[in-house]
Amino acid sequence: MNEEQVFVATRKVFALYAAFFKAVAQEIGMEKALALHASAHEEQGMASAKLIRDKVGDAPLDIQKLGSILQQSNLSIGIQSELAQVTAASALFKNSQCPMYDGYRMGGLNDETAEELCQRGAAAKLGTMLKQIDPRITYRLKHYRLKSDEVCEEEIAYGT
Repeated sequence: MNEEQVFVATRKVFALYAAFFKAVAQEIGMEKALALHASAHEEQGMASAKLIRDKVGDAPLDIQKLGSILQQSNLSIGIQSELAQVTAASALFKNSQCPMYDGYRMGGLNDETAEELCQRGAAAKLGTMLKQIDPRITYRLKHYRLKSDEVCEEEIAYGT
């Protein structure tokens, strides 16, 4: 599959997830649905930590190497991701085209709910994953895109 095919396929998966999430939220309430969403992402974070540990071994992990691995992970699901700035203590990702952003809207979610899914899901998955790999490294979504032509900025860093 080329990059565009990966993006389109992944966007369809997230559109289906969004439609399912919307139905679940209507049935059990938004807060409970968001809590379940975060919990599922935490489980994915634990599984991802094992995969990354297998790639890098037990050697001390530097931010640049981890940033490169995470960038490749983004690219593999159709996110156009640039490792924009790397220091010894942090890595900043600028993500443009995103199948989650588009898919959530295709699945009928409003902007506020789509942002909540990104905020809570990414923080749960990546926060859990990083804690498993090196508890000193944290994740934060620095900027959530408000329009499709903006970039999303994510950061991993020691001690923030």
